[in-house]
Amino acid sequence: MWSVHHGLAAATRRATLRLLVVGAALLAVACGSSPGTPAGAEAPPPPKPRNAGAIAQAIAGGKVSVLVYADRTRGHPIMARLAALDLWGPVLAGTGLDPERDLERAFITAPRAGAGGDAVAVLQHNVPPDRLAAGIDTLVSRSDPPGTEEAGLGVPAVRVTVRGQTRVVATIEPDFLVVLPVDKAREARRFVGTGGFPDPTGDEAAVAVALDPARTLREPRAPRVPPTVRSLEAAVTLTQDGGAVVALDGASESPEQAARDAEFLAEEVERTTTFRIAFVKVRVVDPIAFFAEGDRVKAKRRVTPGEIDKLFGLLSAVLPR
Repeated sequence: MWSVHHGLAAATRRATLRLLVVGAALLAVACGSSPGTPAGAEAPPPPKPRNAGAIAQAIAGGKVSVLVYADRTRGHPIMARLAALDLWGPVLAGTGLDPERDLERAFITAPRAGAGGDAVAVLQHNVPPDRLAAGIDTLVSRSDPPGTEEAGLGVPAVRVTVRGQTRVVATIEPDFLVVLPVDKAREARRFVGTGGFPDPTGDEAAVAVALDPARTLREPRAPRVPPTVRSLEAAVTLTQDGGAVVALDGASESPEQAARDAEFLAEEVERTTTFRIAFVKVRVVDPIAFFAEGDRVKAKRRVTPGEIDKLFGLLSAVLPR
C-alpha cells in the first residue's frame, strides 16, 4: 500500500512540475521572450507612439481635425475632385510630389474651420530621400520671396512663401513632412520619434472631428450646430461606384436634448444645401435623416457620385482662392 501511495505522490509531483514548467513558458511568451532567450539578450525596441495627431493638435490648439488615409483613396474618383480644389497646391504643386501616389496618411488641424493660417499639417509619405530632397529644393526655388533654410530647429526645415502663404516645412525622418505657421516652427522637433497615426478601426478613408462645433464650425455658408452638441465626428467610407458613405456621430447633453439636436441639424443641412433658382428649389443632396441614440446624435447617408460632384462644385464656389 505504501508503494502505491508513494508512486501516486511521485506522479503528482511530476505532473505538478510539468504544469509549472508549462506555466513558466507561457508567462515568458506573454512577456515577449522565450525560455531559451539568453538573460543578457537585448530586448527589441518598443513600438513608436502613434501620436503625430495629438502633437499637431497641441501645437495648433486644434479643435477641428481631419485625418485622411490616403492609401485608401488611390484610384477613387474623389481624389481627382480633391485635386481640382487645389487644397495642397501651395505646398506640393510643382515639386514632383503627387498626393495620390506619394502620401500614405495626411492630417490637418486648426483652432476652427476658418483658421487656415493657424493650421498644422502632417503628411506621412513613401518618397525616397533623394526625390524628397529634390521636391524640397523645388519648393524653395518657387518661393516668393526666395525660400530659406531654417536653422536651429533640431530638424531639417525650410521657410517658403507660395501664393502669399508663408510656412515652415520640416522633414521628420523617416517619412514625415510637417507644415507649420512660422511662429510655431520651433515646435517641429516634437515630432521626432513619432510613429504617425493610429490604424483605422474600420473601412473609413477619412475621419473628421470637431470639438465645440457650434463655435469651431461656424462659417457663413455652413450648417449651424447647436451649442448642446459637444463634439461631432464624421467618418467617410468610399464605395466602388465612386460614391461614399458618411456616418455622423455627435455627443449631446442628454437623450431628450439629442432628439432636439437631431431635428435642428436636419433642418440646418436642408437649409444650407438647398437653393431657389426663380421658382425652382434645387437640392445639392437629398435630406439627411438625423436621429437620437441615447445621448448621441447620429446620421448615416450614402452619397452618390452625382451628389459628390455637386458638393465639390459648391465647395469650389465658396472656398477662398
